[in-house]
Amino acid sequence: MLETKRIILRKIESKDAPTLLRWGQDSVYHKSAGYQYLEDLAAAQRSVLQYQRRPYSYGIELKENNRLVGLVELYERGLDQYNGLLMTKDLGFLLDKDYWHQGLMTEALTLVINFAFEKLHQNQIWAGTFVSNKNSQKLLKKLGFRYVYTTDYSMVSSLFNYQEKYYLLTPQDWHDIMQINMKSQD
Repeated sequence: MLETKRIILRKIESKDAPTLLRWGQDSVYHKSAGYQYLEDLAAAQRSVLQYQRRPYSYGIELKENNRLVGLVELYERGLDQYNGLLMTKDLGFLLDKDYWHQGLMTEALTLVINFAFEKLHQNQIWAGTFVSNKNSQKLLKKLGFRYVYTTDYSMVSSLFNYQEKYYLLTPQDWHDIMQINMKSQD
């Protein structure tokens, strides 16, 4: 379990299904984070099981009231050891809109990034955002991620109609941004 003064990152539990359902039925999360549509509580329970199967999938819980307010995950980018993909992860995140602009996601991502570099010994962390999601892009840049490229998924398949910007963070980038943050607190 990872934690700060305000939050705990914990595994998703069956009691979280109603919250996942609420997010899954709100278009804000579909448009901002690509969160899947969930039809009913049974679908939300299946979603809980999916999160539980992923080793680095966490709920963001507020310590003050034990409320689930978001999700953060590290995904495998691939299992090709030859090309080094086992040493890289994709980062996904979602925060309940009632808690936006309070620094909670900065805290959660800082915990996960430290974990990824220090405990999992990752060489790279990638994060994709919809082109329209300026808040997530701003957050990633604040955390030291560098913009690398944009993919237009409508060119890949007629099933998709969106573009994503991709950002990269290396251990050196992370070290540098942490040094800057430490100096600004002095």
